[in-house]
Amino acid sequence: MKRLLASAVLTVTVMGLSAPVLAARPLEDNARNAFRMILSGADANKDGKLSVNECMGIYKDKTMATRNCAFWDVNKDGFITEDEYVKRGMGLGGE
Repeated sequence: MKRLLASAVLTVTVMGLSAPVLAARPLEDNARNAFRMILSGADANKDGKLSVNECMGIYKDKTMATRNCAFWDVNKDGFITEDEYVKRGMGLGGE
């Protein structure tokens, strides 16, 4: 169930961030809220960021997991932070 929820949140967030009619601030708020929702179900050690292992646990398909977790890890340090998620998400929205 956690995998399904987190995957759905990622999908909805990406689709929502691409809507051109929304202003930048609501997009950022949406991305931050989505990350916090993902974190609530996937952050096993409750450190406020997703490790690659925690991210991988969201997906059944390990190839997709590897690709998506690497995509969101902007600085490639092995962790996805809220700021990275927002930065990458805002980039998807054309900002």
